[in-house]
Amino acid sequence: MRPLALYAQSRAVPAALVLLPVVVLIAWSALHSPWTPLSASLTSLAAVLVATAGLAGQDPELDRSTAIPWPLWRFGHLLLATAVATASVFLVQQLGSERFDAAFIVRDTAGMVGLAGLAATVAGARLAATAPVLWWAVAAIMPPSGSLTGRIVTWPLGSADDAATTWTAAVLFVAGTVAYSAGGGRR
Repeated sequence: MRPLALYAQSRAVPAALVLLPVVVLIAWSALHSPWTPLSASLTSLAAVLVATAGLAGQDPELDRSTAIPWPLWRFGHLLLATAVATASVFLVQQLGSERFDAAFIVRDTAGMVGLAGLAATVAGARLAATAPVLWWAVAAIMPPSGSLTGRIVTWPLGSADDAATTWTAAVLFVAGTVAYSAGGGRR
């Protein structure tokens, strides 16, 4: 139990767990009326940014010198971040009369966590937030398109029952989780 507590503390998990409901509540209260794909996706993005803030430890040498099974711990970290971010958006939306599709929120949260994992692996944990933020921004400003490429690019705002948006998010989640679990944050 002690290694888990040390891992969580070195990754600022307790602080993220305290901050997460506050950030999601602020995002939801600012954006929920009316509850649109844009506002629901932005609320999920806010949750992901808080939940994935600690994708690297403070001392890379210490991380490399321990006998902890890092790939398993990093995998668990991303799964926990996905679950907690998704749950926080679900819980906060219960405060209003409008509800958003569960598949939409799960898809957006999982895809954005995958993007954060990929960015942490490629560019470092400090830049993990850039990939989900940039992809979301491009999706938000890109005009709607019925083409496959357009639906892939705008997956965070697409319909939850669209196979292209769901598969895009799933591929990003799996790729990000595998890359981050295997390699960790770039140093």
